[in-house]
Amino acid sequence: MTKDESAVLVRLRSMLADLTHDDAARTAPPETPLLRDGIGLDSIGGTMLLTEVERVFGVDVAGTDLNLDSLASIGALADYIEAATAGRA
Repeated sequence: MTKDESAVLVRLRSMLADLTHDDAARTAPPETPLLRDGIGLDSIGGTMLLTEVERVFGVDVAGTDLNLDSLASIGALADYIEAATAGRA
């Protein structure tokens, strides 16, 4: 983890690598799309990711981000999680 990377971003990359069985996700830039030509998640993979995000971080992305804009990229999802968990003790 570099000093500019958050723990959330690092954990998301790890989750994506485990989900996709592709270690390249561990070093993917924050602007890497989660869908299509980026990480390549399909609808089932996206659902599995959101389930894991809720389990690990306690954030129900699908229930609060109705447009799912937070799924645009790895960094967008990390930012969304960080904002949703800010202030939790």
